Order: sequence, then structure tokens, then C-alpha cells
Amino acid sequence: MTKPNKSMGVQQCLIDADKETLFILEYLCEQSSKLYNSGVYFARQTLFKTNKLLTGKFDLAFEPSVAKSMVAQSLPSTPMQQTLMSVTEAFKSFKELRDLYIKGQLHFKPKAPGYLKGSKLFKVAYPNSGGQKPVIVNGQLRFSRLFDG
Repeated sequence: MTKPNKSMGVQQCLIDADKETLFILEYLCEQSSKLYNSGVYFARQTLFKTNKLLTGKFDLAFEPSVAKSMVAQSLPSTPMQQTLMSVTEAFKSFKELRDLYIKGQLHFKPKAPGYLKGSKLFKVAYPNSGGQKPVIVNGQLRFSRLFDG
């Protein structure tokens, strides 16, 4: 019996942002990148020290040393959780590849997910269920009251 294939859609919204909005977006993406790398660090250390893979949906979101850090607290809760779930997804993929390698069905030994390099910007996701989702009002991007002056 096979599992039904779940599909997910992504909508890209191009905006013409003023400098203030651009600074906010850059800040959010920089914080998301730092949080992603913190999550990867914690998950890698857990793997190397205990041989346990953190692949549960909220393993990192409920880990105080990651989710309660200053970087995590600098993001709204919904994108913070989404960023940490991206780390979890990376480790799930690694687990699947590692399992194939152990069974002899993969010709290379997979490596644990690494850190973000380069521009140091990472996505900031607001799923439809999130009440903190930014909205466009009169052509302007409006964030939840966390960012209201």
C-alpha cells in the first residue's frame, strides 16, 4: 500500500518595497538564516554525540536552547517555527538517504546537512494558517503589530 502523494503550492509575490520595508525584509531573512544555522548546529551535535536524528516535526521548535534563543525570539513565532521545520526536513532527507546507503541502495555516503553560506539570507515563511502573515494594504506590505511603530 502506498501513501498518497501530498502536494504543496507556493505563491511568489513580487513587491516594490520602499527602503524601510526592504530593511525589515532583510532583517527577517538574516535572522531566519542565523536561526537555521543554530538549528543545524544543535541537530548535528545531537547526531554526533547521541547518534539520534531530530526528525520530529517540532523537535527543534520545542528545544529551549534553540527556540528560546535571542535569535529565535527576534522572529515572529510562525516564521520561527517554519525555519526550524526546514532544518527538520533537511535531516529527514538525510535520514532517508542514510537508510538507502546502509541498505546498499545508494552509491555514495550522504553527509549530514550543513550550514548556510554565502548571502546569509534564508526564506521567511508565513503559511496560510499563520495569523501573523503580512498583508498588502494600499500597495504597502504590512506586518503584524510586532513591527508596527
